[in-house]
Amino acid sequence: MNGNWINQSTSLSTVARVLRQNYDLWNYREILLPAIEEFEDELDKGTKFTDGMEFYVIKPDITSQILARLTDEKRRKLFYISEVLDGDTSGNWQFGAEYIGGDDLWMVLEIISSIITGLESLGIKDFFVDVGSKQVWESAISDIPDLREEVFSALYHRSFDLIDDLDITEEKKDQIWQLFNYRDKRCSYDRLNKILKNLDDERVFADFGTVRGMPYYEDLTFEIYSPGTGSPLGYGGEYTFFDSDACGFAFNLESVLEVFTGLERMERKKIGGPTKEKLTEAKNRIESGVPVEVES
Repeated sequence: MNGNWINQSTSLSTVARVLRQNYDLWNYREILLPAIEEFEDELDKGTKFTDGMEFYVIKPDITSQILARLTDEKRRKLFYISEVLDGDTSGNWQFGAEYIGGDDLWMVLEIISSIITGLESLGIKDFFVDVGSKQVWESAISDIPDLREEVFSALYHRSFDLIDDLDITEEKKDQIWQLFNYRDKRCSYDRLNKILKNLDDERVFADFGTVRGMPYYEDLTFEIYSPGTGSPLGYGGEYTFFDSDACGFAFNLESVLEVFTGLERMERKKIGGPTKEKLTEAKNRIESGVPVEVES
C-alpha cells in the first residue's frame, strides 16, 4: 500500500465528513446501498457480470439505483457517498444528494444552495454553477424532430462540429449556435430566471450549452466546475419519480480533491498517559467537544 493512496484516502475521508455535516444541517439523511444489484434496464452505468444464471451490476449510478429501489412517493431528502463504476473494475467516488417529492422550483433552489454551502464548508469558493434547460432545446429543435438525437449528442459532447455536419439550413445552424453558446445572469426562460433571481449568487449562470446526458433528467440540469481543475466538480438535474418531482446531483470527489487545499484544524489537547485518570480526562474533554491526542 503506497503513501499516495493513503494520503488521497485521508483527504477523501475529510471531504466526505465535512459534506456529511453540511447535508445533515440541510436535514438530509444518509442512505447506504448494496454494491451489487440484479440487473434492471433502469440501472445506469455500473459493471455487469453473470453467475451463469442471472445478470448483475456492480456499483451502478446511485440515482438510478435509488429510483429502482423506492416503491412510494413520500417526500425524501437523501445523501450518499459511493464509488460508481462504468464498465470497469475501478470507478469514481461520488458524494450526492436527492430531494424527492417537494416543490419543483424550491428543490432546485435548495439543491444548488446546498452545493454552494458544501463547497464553501470545504474552503472552496472559486467555482461556478451553470444551469441549462433540456426543454428549451426540445422547443428549439421541434421543427427538426428527425435530428433530435444528433443535436443532443452534440450538446452532451460539447461539440458544435457535429451540428455543422447536419443537413439543416444556415439559419437553423445559427439559431442553434446562439443557444449553444448562451451564458449569462439572465435568460428568456422564465423558470431558469426564477432560479437565478432567488439564488442571487454571482457564481450561478444560465448556460444553455449545459445539458447533462443522464436519461432521467427532464428539464433543468446543471454542472459545477472550478478554474482549478479541467474536470467538472459535479453535475445534476431535475427528474420525475412516479408522479413526483425530484432533483439531485453528485460531486465527482476526485475533481473536488484537486481544488481542496485542506481545512484549519482545531488544536488538539495533548494528554499524557496511559493511566486511568488520563483516560477519564480524555473522555471528559471529548464529551465537551474538545479534540484530544492521548500520548502512550
